[in-house]
Amino acid sequence: MILNTQAESNSSTVKRCFYDFTTKVLKVEFVSGAIYEYEGVPSTVYDDLCRADSQGKYFTESIKNNYSYNKLLLG
Repeated sequence: MILNTQAESNSSTVKRCFYDFTTKVLKVEFVSGAIYEYEGVPSTVYDDLCRADSQGKYFTESIKNNYSYNKLLLG
C-alpha cells in the first residue's frame, strides 16, 4: 500500500508535489523555493494536478484558494 508519493513537475511555477494518502496533505514546492502544505486535499485532486497540462494553472484554479494551508518555507 502506498502511503505517500512525490512527483516532479514540468511547470514554470510548481517544482514538485508531495502527497500523503493517509492524512490527505499536499505539500507543494514552488520554483521560488516556497513550500506550502494544503490540508484535506482528496487524492483525485492530487492525481489531476499531476496530469494537468498546466500544473500552475490547475493549482491556481483548483487548490490555491480551496483548501486551508500553512506556509512551511518562504522562497
